[in-house]
Amino acid sequence: MRTTIACLFVLAATFATPVGAAPTTVALTTVLSLDPSANEYPEGITIDKKGNIYLGLVFDGRILRLGPDGSRSTLTTLPIGSGLLVGLAADEFGNVYAALASFDPATHGIWRISSEGASERIAALDPAGFPNGLAFDSRGNLYVSDSFLATIWRIPRGGGTAAPWLQSPLLASDHVNGFGVGANGLAFWCGDLYVANTDLGSIVRVPVEPNGLAGAPEVYVADPAIAFADGIAFDVRGSLYVVNSLLTNTLVRIAPDRTLETLATADDGLDYPASVAFGTGRGERTQLYLANVGANFGRPSVMKVDVGVPGVPLP
Repeated sequence: MRTTIACLFVLAATFATPVGAAPTTVALTTVLSLDPSANEYPEGITIDKKGNIYLGLVFDGRILRLGPDGSRSTLTTLPIGSGLLVGLAADEFGNVYAALASFDPATHGIWRISSEGASERIAALDPAGFPNGLAFDSRGNLYVSDSFLATIWRIPRGGGTAAPWLQSPLLASDHVNGFGVGANGLAFWCGDLYVANTDLGSIVRVPVEPNGLAGAPEVYVADPAIAFADGIAFDVRGSLYVVNSLLTNTLVRIAPDRTLETLATADDGLDYPASVAFGTGRGERTQLYLANVGANFGRPSVMKVDVGVPGVPLP
C-alpha cells in the first residue's frame, strides 16, 4: 500500500498516544435503548468533535442529538416521503450531513443540518440511486456511496454539484441475496477510501491519486465473516471495524495484515448493526459506538465497546 503524507501524520499520532493492546474479547454496553413503537430505528450514527452523538431514524427522518451530559433532543426532521434516512457524517464545524434516499427528485440527496437544526439540501442525486454511506477526506470533500448505482459520488467542500467519482463492478450488488445493496459504509485510511460492499461481503480499497481522481479499485478483503458488511471505521493503527447487518449481526475487526476476528454477535446484543463511529471526547476515543437498527429482534439501541485503540480523528 502507498505511504502518503496523511498516513504519516496518523501514524505519528498513533505512537505519540499511549494505548494498551487491542483486546481480543470485548464487552458491549447499551448507551440508549430506543422504542420501536415510536418508530425509533437508528441507521446512521456520527459523533462531532464536542462529543455530541447524532442518530438518524431510518423510517421517519428524525435526527436525534445525544449530548455528552446525557441530554436528548431532536435536531431536525427531514422529508423522507416514502424513502429512508440513511448515513450521517459530521464536519469540523459541527454540521451534520445526512444521506436522504427519498426517491423524490425534490428532496433526494445530501442534506446539511447546522448545530441549531437549520437544514438544506446541498446536493441533489439521481433519484434512481440509493445514497448510503458518507465520509469526508482531509480536504473537506464529502464522499457518498450509492448502493444501487455502484457509484461513489464526491461533493466539493461546502456543498455544490455532486459528480460521480468512481463507478465499478466491485461496488455493485450481485443480487444473489436479493437485497440489491452494493457500496455502503465508507472510511478513509492513509489517504485511500475503503468501501464496504454489503451483498458481496467485501471491503474495496480505492486509491486517491494526487490529483484527487480515483485510482484502480481492488478488493481489500472478501470473507464470509463480513457477509452483509455495512458501517466501517478505522482505528489509528489501521485496524478496520466492520458491523455486519441484515442476517449476520456481528462486529468484526480486520487487522492490518487482513486477518479477521469476530468481536461480538447477536448474543452480545447486536440487532441489525448498521453503522459505527468512534468517540471524540476525553476518555472516549477508544470507545466504538454502534447503531442497532433493531430490525431483526426488535431491540433498537446505541451500544458502545472499548476496543483499546483510538479511532482515526475527524478530518
